Amino acid sequence: MEKTILIIDDQADQAEGLYKLLSEELPHFNFLWSSAEKDILHSIEHKFYSLAIVDIRMDTYDFDGIKIINDIFTINPFAKVIVLSAFKDEYFGSLKDLMLTGKIVDIFEKEQFKTLVTKLKSAIENYYSKVDEDPSEINNALLEHYAETKNLIDTYKKGERFERFISLLFQSFGYKEITKRVKDKTLNEVDLIIRNETQDTFLNKFGKYILIECKNKPDEKISKNDFIVFLSKLRHTNGLAELGIIATSGYISWTTYYEAIRESAEARKIIFMSNPEIEQLIKASDKLEQFKKLIDSQVKDN
Repeated sequence: MEKTILIIDDQADQAEGLYKLLSEELPHFNFLWSSAEKDILHSIEHKFYSLAIVDIRMDTYDFDGIKIINDIFTINPFAKVIVLSAFKDEYFGSLKDLMLTGKIVDIFEKEQFKTLVTKLKSAIENYYSKVDEDPSEINNALLEHYAETKNLIDTYKKGERFERFISLLFQSFGYKEITKRVKDKTLNEVDLIIRNETQDTFLNKFGKYILIECKNKPDEKISKNDFIVFLSKLRHTNGLAELGIIATSGYISWTTYYEAIRESAEARKIIFMSNPEIEQLIKASDKLEQFKKLIDSQVKDN
């Protein structure tokens, strides 16, 4: 799993200082930092991170670190958090509730930077060594999140949660920047746009972006018309996206497969991720490699 840590503090000098020192101490880890209110909210929703370092006290904003941590747990089911606070007693009740989630790695008092960085370095290394030894925790979290998403009754929430799940799935195998609900000038909407910036030469051939259409309809099949509409969106990217994915919690109709074969002469490709493929990706030990195998099999068939 990509070892990306998001640092959140309302004081920019504090967030950037930790970012610089931890990046020097742990050069093989990927660190991000956010301090502006909009940037914090964007980062927890759209950026990939498997661990967050969050300062509790945020005097300049309408929210505090407790709210941010709860949002992280809602949005990113396999993220863990290291808490920083100079006011532990003030937040004792809330911190106690957060500890009961089992997702708090540690709580540290804010102190002199060098001492704090030494403690953070140790906590980060210990956490990821456990993840490396037993990656099943991440797979189980994804599988549980997927099951909950499929079982929701409210139509709007089903769609929203499925988009979030698919975003997390792709983030878990290396994609760092995913934007949700993007409209073009004609008001056509794409559910997810992935910035195709992996170090993988095979995947980099598919253009600068990957488009994803999400359909959380366990009892319905993706129709030929769904395919045609999505192909039109892919064609209107001016070559920036050569790969599209239709992800569904249900299945694909045979007429849709036939339509994909009929359009297979195009340079652009649309890959189907239905229930079986999603579960294979969740359970795969190397998710990026499994994704490439999925592309291989469908490019051949389509």
